[in-house]
Amino acid sequence: MTLFDEPKKSYYEALGITDSAGNAEIKRAYFKMVRKYQPDRFPEEFKEIRAAYETLLDPEKRAEYNAIGSLPASVAPIFRDAQWYERAGRHSKAAECYQLILKSHPELDNVREKYARSLSADDKTGKAAEVWGELCRRHPDNPGYAMELGHSYFERGWTRKAFDEAKRAISLDRSSIDGWLFLITCTIEQERNGRNNIFDRLNALSLEALKALGTVKKDEWKKIPLHAHALITSGIKKIDKARVHLQEITRLIREGGRDGRDEGSKAFGEILSFIPSDGLGRLYPEIRKMADLLPYIGDKKTLKKLDRTRRSFEIDGLVEKGFPEIFRDLFRLLNYEFDEDEDELEIIAIEHTIIDNRKLYYPQLRRLKEEFPELYALHSAFFTEALRTRDPEKMLYKREKKYSKLKREFGIPDDDPEYAPEQPVRRAEPKVGRNDPCPCGSGKKYKRCCGA
Repeated sequence: MTLFDEPKKSYYEALGITDSAGNAEIKRAYFKMVRKYQPDRFPEEFKEIRAAYETLLDPEKRAEYNAIGSLPASVAPIFRDAQWYERAGRHSKAAECYQLILKSHPELDNVREKYARSLSADDKTGKAAEVWGELCRRHPDNPGYAMELGHSYFERGWTRKAFDEAKRAISLDRSSIDGWLFLITCTIEQERNGRNNIFDRLNALSLEALKALGTVKKDEWKKIPLHAHALITSGIKKIDKARVHLQEITRLIREGGRDGRDEGSKAFGEILSFIPSDGLGRLYPEIRKMADLLPYIGDKKTLKKLDRTRRSFEIDGLVEKGFPEIFRDLFRLLNYEFDEDEDELEIIAIEHTIIDNRKLYYPQLRRLKEEFPELYALHSAFFTEALRTRDPEKMLYKREKKYSKLKREFGIPDDDPEYAPEQPVRRAEPKVGRNDPCPCGSGKKYKRCCGA
C-alpha cells in the first residue's frame, strides 16, 4: 500500500490512536497492533498497519496525509497528483492542479498556500505575490502570510514593498527571528539603492530585535546574524558592547549544534571583513577562539585572511610602540598583497626614504627584527639588504631606476605632480671607509657601528 492508496479506515484508526499522538505513542501502538495482526496470518491488515506507521512517523508524509484527509473527496485525487508533481520537481504542473482545485473550492486556504509556493518555485513570483496578497486579505492578522508576501516582493526587486510587509509581519509577531532577519535584509537592500546611515539603522534594528527576542529559546542559533550585525555596527567607541555580542555568538555556536556552526561560519566571514577597517582588531583573541569552534574555515584562503587580520592589529599598534609612521604605512601595503600600480610605486618610495635616512631608521629595523619577526619577514629581503649593505647609494640608485621604469610601464607622465621624477642621488659627504671612525661620533669604527 502506498501513501495515496485509499485505506479501509484512517491511519489513526488503524493504529488505534488520535491525530495528536506523538512519535513514542505511534511506535507503541504499532508494535501492539503487529502482535495482534501478525504478517503471516493477517497480511492485508499488516500492510495497512505498516503503511500507517511509516506515514505517521515521518513528519512530511504525516503533514501530507493530514492535508489530504481534510479535503473534500472530489478533489483529493487531484491533490495527490499535485503532490506527486511537486516531488518530481514539476512545479508548473503542480500549480495547475492546485488552481483546478481552487476553482471549485476557493475556500481551501491550505491549497491556496501550496499554490503560491508552487508558483514561487516555478519563478512566477508576480503571480505568487497576487496569491499571497489574497491570503493576507483573508487573514490580515497572520504574520506568516505577510512574510511570504514580502519575500515574493523581494524576489521581484520591489524592496520598498518587501520592507513594508516585513515591518507588518514583525508588528504581528515580534518573537519571529526569521521576521527580524528578513527586515534587516530589506534594510540592507534599500541601502544599496541609495539610502544613507545604514550602520546606525542596522545597529538600532539589531538591538531592537535582540531585545524583542530576549526570551525566545527555540532555534536560538538563528540569533547569531543579529549579534553579528550588532557587533559590526557597534564601532570602535563601543568595543565593550561589541565584545558582549561576540561572546553571545560564541555561546550560540557551542549550543546550536550543526546549525549553530553553519550560521557561525557565515557570521565569522562578515566579522572578519570589518576588523581592519573598523578597529575591531582589539577583539582578535576572542575572534580567534570563536574560529576554533568552526569546522568550515580551514581552507587556505580563510586562514590567510585571518593571518592578515592578526597582523593588521599589530601593524596598527606600531606607532604606539614608538615606531615611525613610515613603517606602519609600509606594512599596511605589504599585508594586503598590493595589486595596484600606485601601491608598488609607494613601496619603492618608502624603501628609498628608509635607505636615504638610514641613521634614523636602521636602529628601528634592528628593533623590528627582534620584537616583530613576523612583520619583519613580510619584507625581509629588503630589510636584510639594507642592514648589511656596504653601498647604500647603490641601493638608492636601483630604486630610482626601478621607480622611473615602473612609471613608464604604468603610463604615468613625468609631469604628474603626484609622481614627481626622482632626482639623482648626490653624495652628501665623503665616502667613509669601513675602518674609519664612524661619522655618528660613537668612537667606534664605521664597520662596527652604522656600517654594520
